[in-house]
Amino acid sequence: MRPSQITVGVDRDSVAMGDDAESHRWQLRIDDGTLLSAMLAAAAPNVRSRGWSWIAIVNGEVSAVWSVDYGVRLLVDDRRLTTDDVVHDVYFRYFLQIDPEWLYQRLRAGAPADRNALVDEYAPIAEEKYELELRRRERELADRLLSAECIAALEALGATVDLHADQVCRFDFQRERWTVERSDSMTVVSYPEPRGRTRASLRPAGLAESWTVAAVATRVRSARGLSSLPDVELHASPELRKMGSRWMSSGPIAVVLTDEGAVACFRFAVGRTVPEVFGLLAQWDLPAVRE
Repeated sequence: MRPSQITVGVDRDSVAMGDDAESHRWQLRIDDGTLLSAMLAAAAPNVRSRGWSWIAIVNGEVSAVWSVDYGVRLLVDDRRLTTDDVVHDVYFRYFLQIDPEWLYQRLRAGAPADRNALVDEYAPIAEEKYELELRRRERELADRLLSAECIAALEALGATVDLHADQVCRFDFQRERWTVERSDSMTVVSYPEPRGRTRASLRPAGLAESWTVAAVATRVRSARGLSSLPDVELHASPELRKMGSRWMSSGPIAVVLTDEGAVACFRFAVGRTVPEVFGLLAQWDLPAVRE
């Protein structure tokens, strides 16, 4: 005789823009007597990335941490689910990239399942782990994010490279920290400007390097009493669309820029290599940067 079956309503948080375009709610059918742990394993979110943490709330009770890394980690006693139970409902809350083992141990120790509080508590731990991983990649991998000629130009302009790995380069310039990172096909530069810290995203990578050298060089020129950019002929560049406080373009040359100085450097850098940008902007006694 086939066992009686139980219908479990399953739902989850959205994890990104666009992920909420359709409902995530679905129904799971399990046999009467199925263990809670087995039910949660079958109901687990269909978004499966290592290092992502989910909290399973069963009938309103925080019951488990689930992750690709460790599977179901129960926070309550395992039990058999029966047709005598009144409600069977599971909701998975997304707890971002909090380490699943750390999250499990904190909840086991009695910490409330307050996502914002736990994210804040975990932030310095995540930062330290990320730094250690970057240093490992810098030490063990030969690949570098920026070309040798780009690094040579930045150092000639007075920058001091703090870290240079395959996906991230950090350097200090005029006592301020600049960070260059790869994000999919875009190169993202975080840098200081009068309104605080801002970002520029550029594609292709060669343009991002030329832009970065131009952005640094304009600051050196201003400090020396020179015009930020010389009066030279510009190459054709894509038209930029102004959207709020950002200037944008899409296509093979794609940018998101957040201040007028960044826009000027973009128009100057389009169609020019790093040595060309350096040669035009570093008009004082500095060694040339060769291709």
